[in-house]
Amino acid sequence: MPHRRLALVPAALALAACGQNTAEPFELDDSAVRVVNATQAPLDVLLDGEVALRGLPASAVSNPLPVTSGARRLQLRPTAGGAAAEVALQVPSGQALTTAAVSVGATLTAAVLADTNAAVPAGKTKLRVSNLAASATTVELFRTQPDFATPVRISTPFPYNTTSPYLQSDAGSWEVFVAPAGSAGTPKGATTGPIALAAGQRRTVVLLDSAGVLRFRVIAD
Repeated sequence: MPHRRLALVPAALALAACGQNTAEPFELDDSAVRVVNATQAPLDVLLDGEVALRGLPASAVSNPLPVTSGARRLQLRPTAGGAAAEVALQVPSGQALTTAAVSVGATLTAAVLADTNAAVPAGKTKLRVSNLAASATTVELFRTQPDFATPVRISTPFPYNTTSPYLQSDAGSWEVFVAPAGSAGTPKGATTGPIALAAGQRRTVVLLDSAGVLRFRVIAD
C-alpha cells in the first residue's frame, strides 16, 4: 500500500479532551497512531520523518493521527529542542495503535502499548490500565467492574511505565482509581469515575502526572 502524506494538525485541534478524563471516540476508516505524552514538557510528533503534530502538551493524549498500515517510524521530539525518542511501529489495518512518551531518568523514551489479549468475546467488555505517573509511589491502583463491585488491585506490584493486560468483565460500569498503598481501596484519590461500556467495547485507562497532580485519561480503543 503506498505511503500517505500526513497533514500537519495543530495541537489545539488534535488533542483528545485535554481538560477531561475521557478521550474522544474515533471512527476508524483506516489505520492511525495515538500518542500519550506522559512527560512534563510539550512534544512534536513525527511519523516517517514528517511532522504530524506540533506541541502536544504534557499529560495530554492526541487524537488518532491517520497513517497507512504497516511498518512506520515514530519520533517524539521535545518542542523546545533536544534529542528525540524513536520507536519502530507495526500499525494494524483499521486500528489505532496507542503509543506513549515517558521519561526514564533524564532520558525521553517512546513505547507501544501492546494489544495483549485484546479481542473482546461476545457479551463482554475489556479494560486495561497503564501507569505512566512517575510520582505515584505512595498509592496503588484499584478497579471495580460490572461483575464485581469490591475494589480489586490492578496488579501487585504495578510500577511506573507498566501496562496491564486487558481485563475482562460483563457489559456495564467500570471504575479505576488510586488509593493509599496497603489499603483496601479507600479512601479514593484520583478516579476515572464510572466508565460505561456496552458489550464488545474496550478501553485503555492511563494514569498521568500532571504537574504533580494524578489524573486519568480514558481512551476508546
